[in-house]
Amino acid sequence: MKDAGTSRRRATIVSADVAGFSRLMGVDEEGTLAAFKSHRQELIDPKIAECGGRVVNVAGDGMLMEFSSAVDALECCIAVQRGIVTRNQTTPIERRLQFRIGINVADVIVDGDDIFGDGVNIAARLEGVADPGGICVSQAVVDQTRDILDLEFQDLGRRALKNIEQPVRTYRIASAGIGVGVTGSGSVAVDIVPRLPERPSLAILPFRNLNGTEDTEFVADGIGLSIQTLLVQLSGLFFINACSNQPYKEGRASAVEAMRDFPVRYALEGSVQRVGQRVRVTAQVTDLSDGEAVWADRYDRDLEDVFVLQDDITREVIISLSIEIPGAVPERISIRSLAGPGAWEPYLRGVSHFYKFTREDNAIARRMFEKVSDLFPDKTIGPGYIALTHWIDVTRGWSASRDASLSQAAEWAEKSTVSVEENNGLAHAVLGSVRLLEGEFDEALALCRRSIAFRANCPFALGQLAAVQNYCGDATGAAKSAREALSVRTVYPPPLLNILAIAYRDSGKVGLSIPTALEASRLDPKFVDAYATVCSDYALLGDDDEARRAADEIMEIDPEFRLSTYAKKHVYKDAEKIAGIVEALRSAGLPD
Repeated sequence: MKDAGTSRRRATIVSADVAGFSRLMGVDEEGTLAAFKSHRQELIDPKIAECGGRVVNVAGDGMLMEFSSAVDALECCIAVQRGIVTRNQTTPIERRLQFRIGINVADVIVDGDDIFGDGVNIAARLEGVADPGGICVSQAVVDQTRDILDLEFQDLGRRALKNIEQPVRTYRIASAGIGVGVTGSGSVAVDIVPRLPERPSLAILPFRNLNGTEDTEFVADGIGLSIQTLLVQLSGLFFINACSNQPYKEGRASAVEAMRDFPVRYALEGSVQRVGQRVRVTAQVTDLSDGEAVWADRYDRDLEDVFVLQDDITREVIISLSIEIPGAVPERISIRSLAGPGAWEPYLRGVSHFYKFTREDNAIARRMFEKVSDLFPDKTIGPGYIALTHWIDVTRGWSASRDASLSQAAEWAEKSTVSVEENNGLAHAVLGSVRLLEGEFDEALALCRRSIAFRANCPFALGQLAAVQNYCGDATGAAKSAREALSVRTVYPPPLLNILAIAYRDSGKVGLSIPTALEASRLDPKFVDAYATVCSDYALLGDDDEARRAADEIMEIDPEFRLSTYAKKHVYKDAEKIAGIVEALRSAGLPD
């Protein structure tokens, strides 16, 4: 029986809180409270009233609001988030308040001034999914506003939300000029726009090592990562590399849990068990919306047949997702041509070591790929990976001789780009980046575009294209390519973030460049180039104190830093561009 003091009505529920509020309070309790009150009194509460909404209750930094119209609610929330961005411009980044907002439309139980029900809970859980400075909404909100408001709704798929029985179709507002801010851990939420969500979308998770021994670990890593190198070539697939997902690899998370925060529908997962020269591999494609397997199989093979095994799994994944393959691609998305006595071990070891991204592992990977090249001198895969290891040495500062490593990268890349039929485009990206440093801008751009034609979902190829685009003068295109590269990663590599930060700076969006470069420096505290980007950003803004502070960080990390060396690494087609950046860095006190 319904309580006499309650009633029901249809409502738009908005739940909001401040990301990292406890951290902010720990840094400056009085200042944080004062900022929160100021935002409410001067922006949030007046905007809610203007849009016909009401504040239901406030608990700490959390707010629950009700609107009669989803259009009014969304317009209000977008205006608030944009207003917060403007108000935060004079606040140090580490002290900025960023709100997360979730919106849902549902029937609610009304008891006095309060509201209850699953619809309220869903709004609160959507808030938890939102980026700092961002907004997430339910399907009902999209349905009521899509034809009225000029917004881009990014489909994040059906999300399993905490304490909500059924998965909820979740959307992120992508075109509201919002969504970049400091997260609760102090990191920066970078606005990354995924590719078209209507494509089949897949994440590949690490293949589990059921033996638990090193001699099986590299086999499990190598198989999973090798399948990844085949799948990145499919333009009809939105593909995310999650092969480094440790919670899943260690058995602490299911596929659904591991990929909950990523816009993919399916996950490829598997396991490897080895007995001598025999290997048992299980693989399945899981539908993350309901946790059910859409395809699964088990393979018992000799390790000499591992290349055929990888091709077979890749083919089954393509079939299970109904992906159409362009006519020229099937020959390339195959690795069985490497099959031969003894080839499997150096290849799998090479792949396993390479993706650990340490100086020592990169050197071991190169030796392994040199063995592959010796076994198959007419194939492109060995030379392509060798070229890449030399390029990684250059970009990470691991080389004893930068010029020698560049020469080796170019030589091996040229060997790898000879054959079109058996080429995966890896070496094209390396060679394009080398040509850029040589001042061959048109050739560099053509090579990187060719790499993308081979590797539609490859973050490395997209990242190199972004860098070349930027240095060729297309900063807007570079930012787009960099965001695409980051959208297919579950972990953001600092160099790739810095490419995006540089593109933002060069396109005039210094306000976006600063937090992006700061995130790169947070992920790698010794990454000098990221600090240089921050330094140039502040100098261009006229903030001399912050620019000098970033310059001090640079000299503390690398006392040998010189602007002449920096300029040599950042080769712009427009010489005046790098001259202006160098002058900005010089004004902060960095030496020539």
